[in-house]
Amino acid sequence: MSTMKSLTGLLLFITLIWPGGAVLAAEAQPETRYISDTLIVTLRDGPGPSYTPLKALKTGTKLTVLDKQDHYLQVQTASGVTGWLKAQYTIPTPPGAIEAPKLRGELNRLVLTNKHLSQKIKSLKDQLAQQQATLQDANNKLTEQDSAEQTASRELQDKLEAITNKYNELLAQSQDVIKLEKSHEILTKTYNTLRQQADKLRQENQELISNTRLYWFLAGGGIFLIGWLIGKVSLKKKRSSLSL
Repeated sequence: MSTMKSLTGLLLFITLIWPGGAVLAAEAQPETRYISDTLIVTLRDGPGPSYTPLKALKTGTKLTVLDKQDHYLQVQTASGVTGWLKAQYTIPTPPGAIEAPKLRGELNRLVLTNKHLSQKIKSLKDQLAQQQATLQDANNKLTEQDSAEQTASRELQDKLEAITNKYNELLAQSQDVIKLEKSHEILTKTYNTLRQQADKLRQENQELISNTRLYWFLAGGGIFLIGWLIGKVSLKKKRSSLSL
């Protein structure tokens, strides 16, 4: 308590002697004080024990400082009662008796919050691990797919090269085919010409054969006729000689 009082007095002294301290004090927000723990302090209508008591203030009562005189403070309660009391019975922060339950409740709330956050963090870690496993699986599949696509790409490249080579061969062969077609056309024309000539020769040969057959037929007929005539004449001669 004496240490807190000494610090309060020191702060007040520094504020008053510091250049412009009076201005700063005037411009500053009203100071808030609290009745220190384990006390019931009497609020009086003047700065001293001889003044009339106004109200008994319990530990933790919040006060707004209006003025200071010696070791007394003029304060105002939350309900609007204004009076004086010794500064040594006040502290700048809520006392432990008041703050302890609040702090305990805040601690419990923080413990629950921490528990909730721990569960949430664990859930997030599990989700993260699951997502990482899923991503790893997806990455493995993508790696396999990429490897398969690269293999397929190489195969397609090989096929493309083979097709290109085949095309070039066919292109070269097509040039030979064109030449062969032209040669074939020439040979076909020559063949047709020779065939026409052969047909003509065959026709002429047939005509010649027919003429030869007719000739030999006529020649045979002539010989037969001559023989018959010779025979006829010989027979007449024989008959004439016999008659004689």
